[in-house]
Amino acid sequence: MEHHLQIDGWRSNIRFSSCHMLLRHDKCSRLHGHSYAIHLKVEGELDDNHMLADFGEMKRVLRGFAEELDHRTLIPTENNDITVHEDGGNIKVDMLGKVYSFPSCDVIMVPIPTTTVEELSKYLLGRFISEADIPFGVRTVSIGVDEGWGQGAWSTEEIRR
Repeated sequence: MEHHLQIDGWRSNIRFSSCHMLLRHDKCSRLHGHSYAIHLKVEGELDDNHMLADFGEMKRVLRGFAEELDHRTLIPTENNDITVHEDGGNIKVDMLGKVYSFPSCDVIMVPIPTTTVEELSKYLLGRFISEADIPFGVRTVSIGVDEGWGQGAWSTEEIRR
């Protein structure tokens, strides 16, 4: 029998606020920000203690992600249309001719092609799978990222052992 465990990032306070910009989008190519929440769903079979996973361990990992991204400017690094270089403690970003300069401490480089919630959920899912202590009975992990209440994206991966 499959069981489901779910963590709601809004209600569990697994949130972060960040700014970003999206290339080739009329409105969203301008620098802007969101209040984000990170959600988790895992599916699988219960262990000998009749648990699927430890909520505390799962939240610890998710909160770490939120803290890392909080109050930062998200810069994607896997996009050929974006050039980034450090210049005396500042990060200079050229996005198709729009040039930004940020203090290095205010920026986080994210190894994704763009900072949409679709790509952020996929990125955080990969990190979660590699960094969390996922119990043996867990078969599927899904990470959701909302940019504001009620709109977001999910990525799901089967755990292969």
